[in-house]
Amino acid sequence: MINAIVVEDDPMVAHINQEYLLKVPNLKVKAMFANGREALAYLLENEVELVILDLYMPELSGVELLRQMRLRGLGADVIMVTAANETKQVEELLRLGVVDYLVKPFTEARFMEAMVKYLAKKRALKAGDELDQERIDRLLAGTSESPPMEFPKGLQETTWKLILDCLAQVRGKYLGCDDLAADVNLSKVTIRRYLKHMAASKLVDSRVDYETGGRPSIKYRLKN
Repeated sequence: MINAIVVEDDPMVAHINQEYLLKVPNLKVKAMFANGREALAYLLENEVELVILDLYMPELSGVELLRQMRLRGLGADVIMVTAANETKQVEELLRLGVVDYLVKPFTEARFMEAMVKYLAKKRALKAGDELDQERIDRLLAGTSESPPMEFPKGLQETTWKLILDCLAQVRGKYLGCDDLAADVNLSKVTIRRYLKHMAASKLVDSRVDYETGGRPSIKYRLKN
């Protein structure tokens, strides 16, 4: 489970960020802050892996918070969400290690794209002790391991990758549509449609589970 916090002084934007994060599998929004000082105090006492961070805030700005995090050895990943897009500002934030930079107003699709790239990197880094050149190249490019494809009408690439990321978190374990629907926050009907296409594309294996105590169900796992 990835622990995340939102640091944003605009209540509406903070709520939107939270709603988007709730759609990300295996991620929990642990806290929300309207200023950087309170967020820093929380980060010093709690384990956080991801910070969704605004730039302009009272008491302690986003860039000052990020500087303090790095000075104090806090390695949480940071996705900036801000209206600021000046070259020097962006360059400094990149030097401080932000993993993505979203310029307001942004779309849900762009936010989820940032999360898909973030999850792909997390998965690649946890995959083993060594990375070959191909995996390092994908890691630096922020791309997932799933091959490019033409998506059938009605399917979205972001949702496709979120489901694959969810299966990758429990690689080797079979999951049912109920499990995945709860993790990805989509209906079972939608999940089932994506999984059928994934099975046809040879990305997942499926088997029938007869031990449900009722009607048998189909479960899926990511292919090795």
